[in-house]
Amino acid sequence: SEQLLVTSASNRFTNIDGAVEQGMTWRQIFGEGIWFLPPHLDPAEADEEMRTLMEACIPALGRHCLLLRKCPSCSSEPHRNIVYQRLTAFPAYQEGISTATTMDVPELFMNKWREPNNVMHVDYELYTSVSDALSKTNEWQKADYNTNSNNYGFPRNSGPTSHIGNNWNSYKWGGATAENHGFYVEVPGDATSV
Repeated sequence: SEQLLVTSASNRFTNIDGAVEQGMTWRQIFGEGIWFLPPHLDPAEADEEMRTLMEACIPALGRHCLLLRKCPSCSSEPHRNIVYQRLTAFPAYQEGISTATTMDVPELFMNKWREPNNVMHVDYELYTSVSDALSKTNEWQKADYNTNSNNYGFPRNSGPTSHIGNNWNSYKWGGATAENHGFYVEVPGDATSV
């Protein structure tokens, strides 16, 4: 599908390097709709960049940097701001669908939200706010994943207390309400320890 970048579109995060949200600085890594920003065309480069950005907080804070998806078009209020906190190391890179020993990190979020190496409460937590993520409170309780090669992206039908459909994103399919969203990684200079 074609994307049109409208530079005059209203977006509080117009400066994608150094945008401030919830008292922290963020860097956009990709997005769709009014927050359109494609990842690197080379999947291996996109994966390396995302891993490097998310692992940048580990030396100083002992945790991965937070990942924030902002989605003003999502029909569910909790899905308009989702914070992903990685708890375990990423497995080795392999392009495409995650397996028991490999993961394509951008593809996981964009199109292939799957369970291998991505188990809620083991490998990651989801929150509705940065403050909840930093205080480790109000973790989401319901996870949902693709079980085949479908192109349902983050967070499939996961929800705070029950499954909630049609708030997933997909860079290959349309159809859900996440047509306007951006993914942002916390910049470690302003990172807070959890």
